[in-house]
Amino acid sequence: MNSLIKSLLYVLSFPVFSRIYGRITRIKSPKFFVRFIIDFFVDTYKISMDDYEGEVSDYNSLAEVFIRKLDPAKRPLKEDSKAILSPADGVVSSIELADFDKVIQAKGIDYNLQEFLNMELDFNKKWYVTTIYLSPMDYHRYHFPLEGVVKRYCHMRGHLYPVNNLGLKNIKKLFIKNERIVLELKYKDSPIYIAAVGATFVGSIKMEFIERYKRDNKWKEISFTTSQMNEMGRFELGSTIIMVTPENLGSPVEGVEDKHVKTGEKLFDLN
Repeated sequence: MNSLIKSLLYVLSFPVFSRIYGRITRIKSPKFFVRFIIDFFVDTYKISMDDYEGEVSDYNSLAEVFIRKLDPAKRPLKEDSKAILSPADGVVSSIELADFDKVIQAKGIDYNLQEFLNMELDFNKKWYVTTIYLSPMDYHRYHFPLEGVVKRYCHMRGHLYPVNNLGLKNIKKLFIKNERIVLELKYKDSPIYIAAVGATFVGSIKMEFIERYKRDNKWKEISFTTSQMNEMGRFELGSTIIMVTPENLGSPVEGVEDKHVKTGEKLFDLN
């Protein structure tokens, strides 16, 4: 049975199914059906609009609800020059210090960090790997955890990456081909790598600075300065953020692992 489920999920992760699912979430008519879907989603995941723009009735599709914006008057995102802030709402499922090319994700699943990032890392120094899982109820836009210069990015699909964020239990080593966009942010002299990872049925991943999307697994040079908490992008269904930071840059805040955090909450104290 596990093999059957694994095979089914593998097939469903093909881009064509993701596109179909994404289109379904964007439909705006018939209105009674769309309202039913939106209300069902909001009720199921106990979504409150207290922090967001408008009311549920103002949104015309499920996709619009999913990528709803924060209302800065209700929930402002504040900078902190002494900290690395959470780029997203979600559960910090793990913060691991890696000094060799294998990371053990939550629930004992291994993956190759350099393959995941599609680049070589200097393991003469250690790297913190922070994994943040966003549930359907969470805010699905993500922001820059630090100020700095965005140097390059890579849009990928095709490398195997393990996930266990589908609500399935007792299924180990569940591998799915995930779309992801990794960017390199330079903070002073330190590189930080931030990966937005789409789950099965992801509609798409959007980055504010990308005009043409091309999943060619190649790093592309780009250079612009950003402030801390500027919007980086958004998920349009399904999501995980993985942040890779050098050990000498900062230390994790005590008690943050396994905790649900909000965008802008402190994850690391800068050294």
